Amino acid sequence: MPRRQPDLKLLTMSDFKKFLLYTSTGFLSMKTTSFVKYCTGFALALVFCSPLSSFASEEPTKDGQKAPATAVSAITLKPTAIQYTQQIPARATAYKVAEIRPQVTGIIKKRLFTEGGAVKKGSQLYQIDPAPYQAVYNSAKADLLKAHANLESTNVKEKRYAQLVLINAVSKQAYDDTWAALLQAKADVAIAEASVASAKINLKYTKVYAPISGLIGKSNVTEGALVTANQAPLMAQITQLDPIYIDMQEVRNKVLVMKQKAKNTEEILVNLDFGGNLGIYQHQGKLQFSDVIVNPTTASVELRAIFPNPEQILFPGLFAYATLLLDEVDVLLIPQQAAIRGLKGKVSAWTINDKSQAVSVSIKVGESYGNNWIVTEGLKAGDKVITEGFQRLRTEATVKITAPQDTAKK
Repeated sequence: MPRRQPDLKLLTMSDFKKFLLYTSTGFLSMKTTSFVKYCTGFALALVFCSPLSSFASEEPTKDGQKAPATAVSAITLKPTAIQYTQQIPARATAYKVAEIRPQVTGIIKKRLFTEGGAVKKGSQLYQIDPAPYQAVYNSAKADLLKAHANLESTNVKEKRYAQLVLINAVSKQAYDDTWAALLQAKADVAIAEASVASAKINLKYTKVYAPISGLIGKSNVTEGALVTANQAPLMAQITQLDPIYIDMQEVRNKVLVMKQKAKNTEEILVNLDFGGNLGIYQHQGKLQFSDVIVNPTTASVELRAIFPNPEQILFPGLFAYATLLLDEVDVLLIPQQAAIRGLKGKVSAWTINDKSQAVSVSIKVGESYGNNWIVTEGLKAGDKVITEGFQRLRTEATVKITAPQDTAKK
């Protein structure tokens, strides 16, 4: 006599839970075999007959209608104008630095500046005792007058002897000696003039002037101190801060990428960010040069930008982040959450075709831009990309856009 098949309608969810409990604890026995068959049939009925199963999401219901479309959010891709940028750590460097040293030896008589204050190019900083150099200068001028007098006398004598030698009133040798004396007198004048010029220069060096404009630091010498010509210790230092350099170092490969992204930019502008309370620097700078030598230790290349610093709030050694503004281009952007990264780093995205069906496509993305990826391959303008709700989709599943967006948000 054939065994009666179990009635699936008699099974309840509590029966199914009992089945799971028995199987998880390993206490199934021969007496429960019939019960297991009942529960197995019930589980299969749930899998193949339930209208909520994803395997039948597109199958007609008992009423002959298809299951409702899956609600998703999507954007329509449009070309977006962006500007490539590159951020590099940077430090401020003085535009000019002048180390003040004496060029003559002497005693400091006066200091004529305020320590830490601003000085202008050509303003006097120190006065070295000029007395000995004034005396040398006066002596050199006297020697020059003496040389000029000797030259005048010798010149008159040479002219007289030139006439006398023609009538044999003097010997040829006497005239030659007079001519040589004239040349010697001219040389003495030249030597005396050089001595005067040298003495004048040394006398001028007793006044120490600022070679550049900027902020001067503390004075390392005081009145009464003895300084020597071209000594190693500094008297003071002047730093020019307006404009100011911003030096950066970037690895060679990134510099090459930067140049590729700036091939259509004649002048690269630079923004400066100090972070914290300082924030963005109010003035914009310009990239001045990129070094042609790679540092063998760090494999990096030095770059330098120049910034205006009229308020002099930038000081040498200050750390900041420099953002280089490169080419402006039109690209396709998709939100980062819409790009699905799978095995071996492959990236895909869900799109919607003309039949309102979900289709997964392989794409390639470049660098990030805000919260988006720049799409380099696989999508085109006008494509609709699903941004939310794709986790429960399968290929060609019918979808309904509930929150359409025009483009990706930056």
